[in-house]
Amino acid sequence: MGQPGLTMGFKTVLKKPLVVGGIGLSALLGLWSTIHGAEQPWDQWSLWILSGLGLVIWRWRRRHQAPPEQRQMLTPEVLQGAIAQGEKLLARRQAQAPDLALEDLAQELQALQKPATPPQALNGIVLGEKRSGKTSLLNLLPSRLTPEEEEKPLTLNWQVVAAETSPEAMAQSMTEAHWVLVLTTGDLTSAQWQVLEFLQAHHHHWQLLFNKQDIYPIGDRQILWDQLQHQVNQLGNPNPIIPISAAPQPIQIRRYLADGEWEIDQETPPPDLGNLVSQLQQRAAEQWESLVLGQQWRRCQAISQQVEQRWQENRRTLALPLVEQAQWLAAGTALVNPVANLDLLTAIAINGQLVWDLGELYHQKISLAQAQTVAKEMGAILIKLGMVELSTQALGALLKSQPLTYLAGGALQGLSAAYLTHIAGLSLITFLESQNPDLSEPQWDWQKLTAVVKQTFEQNQRRAVLQGFFQRARQQLSPASPTIA
Repeated sequence: MGQPGLTMGFKTVLKKPLVVGGIGLSALLGLWSTIHGAEQPWDQWSLWILSGLGLVIWRWRRRHQAPPEQRQMLTPEVLQGAIAQGEKLLARRQAQAPDLALEDLAQELQALQKPATPPQALNGIVLGEKRSGKTSLLNLLPSRLTPEEEEKPLTLNWQVVAAETSPEAMAQSMTEAHWVLVLTTGDLTSAQWQVLEFLQAHHHHWQLLFNKQDIYPIGDRQILWDQLQHQVNQLGNPNPIIPISAAPQPIQIRRYLADGEWEIDQETPPPDLGNLVSQLQQRAAEQWESLVLGQQWRRCQAISQQVEQRWQENRRTLALPLVEQAQWLAAGTALVNPVANLDLLTAIAINGQLVWDLGELYHQKISLAQAQTVAKEMGAILIKLGMVELSTQALGALLKSQPLTYLAGGALQGLSAAYLTHIAGLSLITFLESQNPDLSEPQWDWQKLTAVVKQTFEQNQRRAVLQGFFQRARQQLSPASPTIA
């Protein structure tokens, strides 16, 4: 990102009410002084009024912000469309890699097309940040429910998930969940809002619980409840917030003695879950089809991700030998080519061929001209990020401790060429893995590619990784190796 412009700065200022008030005050003071002269006094009430003006502007802006984008309503038709997309992806990847084992995933997709039946068990998640009361709530939740008109009790399986969990890990651990209980102990933070948006986007049935309400005065509880309910309504969640106290704080009581005297003592009230259990009972009876539908949709998404993961693992297994071949070819060429300009042209040609080969492997249409352009850009990125110098220094330190005497002065040049080609190849693999499977041509985003190269370089700069690369280089660049023969 470049330096923030005036537009970004103005947006940032508008988010700070005190700054808005201060700027408005300064502007009006300046205007007043110009008209009436500097000797005109300002009393403290005028200052408060002008500062309040800034707050009014800020609150007006907050009230007129566009609401969050509403998710698509999940229906059986939407689920069938997701299943069809999954089958399309699976068929494409199977055609691209006939030896790839995808039969089990195909069967799982077919199973999702069967009509839903009332579940015998429901899976629930208790989600919250640190010290929000997750464990206390978990110990109070029922393990069985008896929905209306059901003789057999419904088993409830509960699991705790920390709100700090990464989105990828959270999605994986919550695929099978039918509903999610989200704990908060006050106004929603930005991180909590993102978690709720994640739940909404993945068609989770979630319930926000206002825990530890007993630590607030009664008036503040209502204010916080109203604010939380407003935020939940913005997300389109129909479930009212439930205030609870899973582990109430001790309170002072007046205990009367037999002689009529009294003393101050402490007593811990019993836990209070409000109407949470009755709500779970009602939703299990009335909304089981919707609960199962959301679970099936998430299963479908997880299956598609597994298809992509297996295909990428298959492609990477085939791609790594291509990178190995290119990196040792670059090293051998650098060793025998004393002319720097010719060495640069050769490196571009080798990396260009690698780009084209990887594009073929990942079924991305890349012309030879495009491959040469990408190779040049990759070289420019490596130079811009200072990786040529850094890799030379790191490999030079290893050469001092374990010199390759049979390569004399060309050892460092050959090692550097191989290592930079290695980084470029791994970066291209990661970049191609991130491409949209529905597109047949890669979308070359140089900023994104730069970030991938930087991350790949950092991962391969660890001493253990460098040592392993150096040992392989000793074998490949020895006089008996066919690479430089």
